[in-house]
Amino acid sequence: MDHLKKYFPVKGVHGPGVQAVEDVSLFIRRGETLGLVGESGCGKSTLARTILRLYEPTSGTILLNGTDISHMKGDALRRLRPQMQMIFQDPMTSLNPVITVGDQIAEAVETHQKCSRRQAEQRVREILELVGIAPERATDYPHQFSGGMKQRVVIGIALACNPKVLIADEPTTALDVTIQAQVLETIADLRKKLNTALLLITHDLGVVAQNCEYVSVIYAGEIVESGTVHDVFKKQMHPYTEGLFSSIPNIHEHVERLVPIPGLMPDPTKPIPGCRFADRCPHCMEICNTKAPGMADFDGHQIKCFL
Repeated sequence: MDHLKKYFPVKGVHGPGVQAVEDVSLFIRRGETLGLVGESGCGKSTLARTILRLYEPTSGTILLNGTDISHMKGDALRRLRPQMQMIFQDPMTSLNPVITVGDQIAEAVETHQKCSRRQAEQRVREILELVGIAPERATDYPHQFSGGMKQRVVIGIALACNPKVLIADEPTTALDVTIQAQVLETIADLRKKLNTALLLITHDLGVVAQNCEYVSVIYAGEIVESGTVHDVFKKQMHPYTEGLFSSIPNIHEHVERLVPIPGLMPDPTKPIPGCRFADRCPHCMEICNTKAPGMADFDGHQIKCFL
């Protein structure tokens, strides 16, 4: 995607409304994983839904294998749906409680692959085996599964049509630590088998370190730092990224208190003439309040900061 923006109009508010995503450019190759990191409310899920065209982009370009889908509609967009799928945040609300998990997976297969019911049922068995669930459980209902198993079913639905792009929106938020590891391992294994491009949305830097080759840090709707996981974790260059790393425990250091990032994100309904992080930045300069910084590139490590 290139220079993607998503604004939500608000009744009674002058101007563009809620500036949820602001000038975001990202690129993911097949077989690679990009981690998108940021605090709650920074626009991660809105960006994901806009990429998948669940939201209409305000401006910018979304390319899927070179095809511009930014303003595609109707049957043309529907034909491309199997190529881009999403694992939503909460498996408890992603599944229909009164339909068996097998029928929910079969619905996705029948809708997009135009196959018979018998072929869809065979595909359901294959998918359940793929995500580590006994095929015999296809006739069970969601309430008969644990949280981790529900998430595996959701992953199965997303993978039913062998997508080229998979977006996982905090797929382990509602799960305990042991099940989190299992779900992430399942996603990683399937990504390698199917050679799928994966956008992994999270606020957990540990998850990014273990599962991603690249990482982008998003703040108040815009990308402030991007690079390989090795580069960003070795040397954080944007003050916000430094703040994120300082606010998590380090087993190699003894400190009395963690260092939080002071303040709150800016109001997304109000225009910001300068840097969006200026009010919270310990290195804020006069220019930061009047002019928005551009993205600087240091051998693939990109930082949006005047420093």
